[in-house]
Amino acid sequence: MMKNFVEVLQSLAPEIRKVLNKIPKQGFDRLPPDWLHWQIIERFKVLKYAEIIGGSNVLEIGCGPHAIATVALALLVGDAGRVIALDRGKWENFWKIMEQSNLSSRVIPFQGDARELPFPFPCFDLVACIHGVRSFDNRGAVVSAVREMLRVTEDRVFLAESSPIAKNKAQEAHLVMYNLRRPTFLALGHEDWGDIPYFTPEEMEEIVKEAGAARVDVKLVDVDMSHHLAYFPLEAIEKIQDEGLRCSLKEKWMKALDMLESYGEEHPPVVIVNAWKATS
Repeated sequence: MMKNFVEVLQSLAPEIRKVLNKIPKQGFDRLPPDWLHWQIIERFKVLKYAEIIGGSNVLEIGCGPHAIATVALALLVGDAGRVIALDRGKWENFWKIMEQSNLSSRVIPFQGDARELPFPFPCFDLVACIHGVRSFDNRGAVVSAVREMLRVTEDRVFLAESSPIAKNKAQEAHLVMYNLRRPTFLALGHEDWGDIPYFTPEEMEEIVKEAGAARVDVKLVDVDMSHHLAYFPLEAIEKIQDEGLRCSLKEKWMKALDMLESYGEEHPPVVIVNAWKATS
């Protein structure tokens, strides 16, 4: 059974609780006030498999507008470490949240494309992408990005992404709603909005090997936590011009919403990948 937020917070290390307590809670639409804190805690959970050493120089791919994994990475690298947080341009509340966490001095935001990183040689102890794989346009873009990640790391790439595996009804509810995002975006002509279907552990392993990894370790990890980010408003579907497709997606959306309301929403198991580059 999943723990509630207070139980989870009490189980964390004091330094993590201290950072979380500095970030104000704020909900909107269907998101509860503690949604961001849940997400940051989940990043800490999966990042223990990255085995980050204090003082590390880490490149984060796809930091996103809320600095969710960036907060966790900045705490883990310590005062002597640095996080280069890269995104294509979705900054929104990024810097505000980093300043609230009091960890902004450890972070350098950088705008760019993960498929064409501007670093001419390996200069990072680790390159990480935490729940950012789903934001790429398609599988080919993921392979290109991981190839670049391997090129600029001195040793290893770390990936963490939700899987398409449901072990209970709450996880199934998340997946049913999430899987409607991509066809909706494509129907609206926005492949660049991402939210591609989650990859299985086997597919993730194939991707990093295709990108050139010499050695790969893949795990499937249960995080046992609430998840709140699959939902999207029906208004997006209402904008689809193709009437048949619009009606079909609307019907599926209504069923997905009913599942969320009936079972809640739980995080599917997460695929954890450590991929090492070939040594010369």
